[in-house]
Amino acid sequence: MTSERRVFAGLGAAPGRATGPAHLLRAQADALDVPAGSILVARVVNPYLAPLFLRVAGVVVEEGGLLQHATRLAREFGIPAVVGVARATELFSDGEILEVSGDSGEVVRTG
Repeated sequence: MTSERRVFAGLGAAPGRATGPAHLLRAQADALDVPAGSILVARVVNPYLAPLFLRVAGVVVEEGGLLQHATRLAREFGIPAVVGVARATELFSDGEILEVSGDSGEVVRTG
């Protein structure tokens, strides 16, 4: 893990701000391990992952736009989302603290 503060740009997809530890969703089986209050980081979000949105504080997705599933789910559940963050699952590590701004489309690595 790194403590370097760095800003990553994407597309603000669902409004609001959230801070929490990153949890990378690398495989379908990882969905059962997402802790409450975490920032979900995924390549893409499919509709079957909707129950995760009850637990997470924010969402960061590599692919997609304003009409993809992650965006619609985040808006429905009232949590901030940033999509289109290239290589997000490679850039972030489990447990590092991320700030997600669905208003500005920025993800900040704070620690």
